[in-house]
Amino acid sequence: MGLANLNILVSAGEVSGDLYAGQIIKALKEKTSAENIDLKVWGMGGEKLAKRNAEIIQDSSNLGIIGGIEIVKNLLFFKNLLDKFAEEIKLRQPDIALLIDYPGFNLRLCEIIRQNAPNCRIIYFVAPQVWAWGQSRIKKLPGLIDRLLVILPFEEELHKKAGSSVKYVGNPSAYYMNHLKDFDKTEIFDYFKLDPKKATIGIFPGSRNREIDFMLPIFLETAKILKAAREDIQFILVKSSNIKEEKFQKIFKKYNISQDMFISITGKSHFILKSIDLAWLTSGTVTLECACAGTPLILGYKEFPPFWKIFELISKVKNIGLPNIVAEEKVCPELLQEDCIPENWLNLTERFLSSREQWQNMKNELYEKIYLKLQPDLNPFENVSEEILKAYKLNMLCEKNKKYIQKRAEENSKQKSR
Repeated sequence: MGLANLNILVSAGEVSGDLYAGQIIKALKEKTSAENIDLKVWGMGGEKLAKRNAEIIQDSSNLGIIGGIEIVKNLLFFKNLLDKFAEEIKLRQPDIALLIDYPGFNLRLCEIIRQNAPNCRIIYFVAPQVWAWGQSRIKKLPGLIDRLLVILPFEEELHKKAGSSVKYVGNPSAYYMNHLKDFDKTEIFDYFKLDPKKATIGIFPGSRNREIDFMLPIFLETAKILKAAREDIQFILVKSSNIKEEKFQKIFKKYNISQDMFISITGKSHFILKSIDLAWLTSGTVTLECACAGTPLILGYKEFPPFWKIFELISKVKNIGLPNIVAEEKVCPELLQEDCIPENWLNLTERFLSSREQWQNMKNELYEKIYLKLQPDLNPFENVSEEILKAYKLNMLCEKNKKYIQKRAEENSKQKSR
């Protein structure tokens, strides 16, 4: 005879969160099916979560592009969304809440869950980056979250000291790349008609509109200068599905740069990262994926000057790139704000292309100081699904004990009254 229904609220607010949610629910379905548990999943997500038969009450497909000043513009939208969740939570009374990343929204959602479904156990996957900024949050997390599942090894000790119930479950980037360790890049070269004799540079300009506005022109101008100086080079421009094609077209036209210079694709980033010789990237999760692929990289970031000044004031890290943060030293170069100009990208690129030794040294450091450190054999999605099932069973056991104690108390009370 199976356990009672498992009712799960999922909140995944970005494309990456939706991808993770889909993988986690897939693993959980296999476990609950084997134990004859009826699984019901609902909440916020996108295409990947919907494919797992989850009831989507809020599509998150375009929420990932909202950042910085866009958040202020959309405050009313998020307030209404939280109100909507409050009503649904009150009505549905979930057993487990799986919140993935997206801290600006999900930490407020934690408070709503506590108020409206006190028996719900909250599991948070991909911790807020309190080590970078917003360190006041770290003391609040133990009171908001029942189980914190982190994807960077150093976060486990950090949150444990602050009082959270926390576990390192593995890193998605390392796990994905571990499964591509035997990948043959000739497949990509054949498919996109790339020349194996030429050095291949992959360009990853970002997944938010403002990142494209600031970073893509720099990458395009650098590529134009480099291509004019050398014939032994080719470029792959990897576009995010978050960004409309019209935006790319507009920037190409504005800077009078021919698209024929690039092989442009959307998606397939993991395969591209394993196939190229060097990557130019806007700072973000993709930089860690690149490091785990063992591909030498240069990362950069540029922002409105007032926003950058605020970031410098609140930031608690010396380096902003995830590879350097994991390695706890500068393994790959960072070109930030005033330094993020074509001339600097050119100089660093020429240095890598002209020195096989420097190129190989970075590959070795990426492997030893980042990839191995992240324990690539760990399957984070399998581990998160196990944590959900454990929390559910523990919750059920507590409820069972609670009912037993109440029943015995009632029986004792009746006997005394006689």
